[in-house]
Amino acid sequence: MRPVGLVKAPAEIPHEFRFVTPDKKALKTGEFVYYVHNGEKVICRITKRAPLRLYPDIYLSKPDINPERIIKALGINAGEFELFDVKAGVMGYFDEILGFVNPRIPPVPGQAIYLAENDTIQEVLMKKRAGEVGSIHVGFLLNREEEVPVILDTSLITSEHMCILASTGSGKSYLAGVIAEELLRPYNSAALLVLDPHGEYHTLNEIEGIEEFRIDGYSPNVRIFGKNDIKIRLSELEYDEVTGMLPELTDRMEALLNRAYRELKGMKFTSQDLMDKIIEIAGADDVSVRGLTWRINRYVKNVDIIDDFVHNELKDLLKPGQASVLQLNEMSDIEQQILTSVLLKRILNARINAEKGTTGELLEYPVFLIIEEAHRFASRDSRSYRVLRTILAEGRKFGVGVCLISQRPSKIDSDILSQCMTQIIMRIVNPADHENIKNSVESIGREMIEELPGLTKGQALVAGVAINSPVLIRVRKRLTSHGGLSKNAPQEWVDWMEINTHENEIPKRKKQERLFWDA
Repeated sequence: MRPVGLVKAPAEIPHEFRFVTPDKKALKTGEFVYYVHNGEKVICRITKRAPLRLYPDIYLSKPDINPERIIKALGINAGEFELFDVKAGVMGYFDEILGFVNPRIPPVPGQAIYLAENDTIQEVLMKKRAGEVGSIHVGFLLNREEEVPVILDTSLITSEHMCILASTGSGKSYLAGVIAEELLRPYNSAALLVLDPHGEYHTLNEIEGIEEFRIDGYSPNVRIFGKNDIKIRLSELEYDEVTGMLPELTDRMEALLNRAYRELKGMKFTSQDLMDKIIEIAGADDVSVRGLTWRINRYVKNVDIIDDFVHNELKDLLKPGQASVLQLNEMSDIEQQILTSVLLKRILNARINAEKGTTGELLEYPVFLIIEEAHRFASRDSRSYRVLRTILAEGRKFGVGVCLISQRPSKIDSDILSQCMTQIIMRIVNPADHENIKNSVESIGREMIEELPGLTKGQALVAGVAINSPVLIRVRKRLTSHGGLSKNAPQEWVDWMEINTHENEIPKRKKQERLFWDA
């Protein structure tokens, strides 16, 4: 391959260098190049590009005159103005055991720089190849006109967690749909659960009619659970979850409820059992008892997702080759919080029981959870904060993987965000969100963070353990339709006017005719 440039000198930072190139198109910021050291292709990423020599300001004073004409008229060599000074950072060469190995010897001045071939990029940057067991094809390398697939390692995503962070309208839910599709492919066959606060993921059920998902008898299943399909048994709630639902509790009320809860612990009690126990402890005539039982009747029994007897079995929700979408959009905030908290605790305990061989609810296989609007559930004041923090910290040992999706990463607790070891970050412009990402995501360099405001819809920065080095991608097209499209208000207004104008046309004409004859 022919070189694309020659090394000029070291840059300001030890692992960076500058090279000169006449290339005008291929060597964009974020592109990969390499130099050869001891027979190894040492991969480098371009971080900055600028013209080597600028036109003097006076040459640009007449917008209607091309500065090249001035250069030619003065007999100056125009080639000097067609060279570019490019800064690149040394990443190293990839070793299967050691990972990226930096040779610690930068290229010398005059050394040839080459554009990294597609095969080299895939071999060095990707841990998996498309279609392999445990692969997720999320998109294509952004800087290449040729489609260089970007493949993530499923096992590292599901065991060490992932986050998708982006501003509204950047395409984060679309990308999550792509990942869900990949997880249901025959080469993954995941046990997948989606918490869907906006009702956007129901289109995943189209998978059941798509041929690409079927092979050798495998056919994935997608189940959609609406509000009426989701139930939590009262006895599954923790004491603090119940107190959080009951307003204006006095200290005595809390003491009575706490004692009743301790005495009923381990039993599958109903709301009536709970009230009977409170009456048994203090007597029916006690003012606090009357106030507490009234609150239980008013605020616990009227919560639709809480039931005395029925609850969803985990093995109905989670099994290999199945995605269960829990639509939370018709639930109140408190119902969403309670459901998420209880469900996460049950899933974690079921995996712990399976791994340790203890009794209780069991899930004998790893599971993966996609949590939309994660800032609702991962902030410190959320009911699900503690269990989510536990899962992010310890879930990898028990096979509970999580993907957090949020448009407001600054509202997610930094301890939780830092546990997501694979990050996909799309366009973000909020300064607070930028700062939180810088503090919580260690694998992304300063130059890559600066790319975020310039990304457009469907473009993303991928970094972390599921890929060997951060890359910029464009998300691949979904096989199922996207359920989160924004409303086209002008078109709907026009359509409404056309329909209603047509419907009212004849009655209006008849009224006008009556008025004419009456006259």
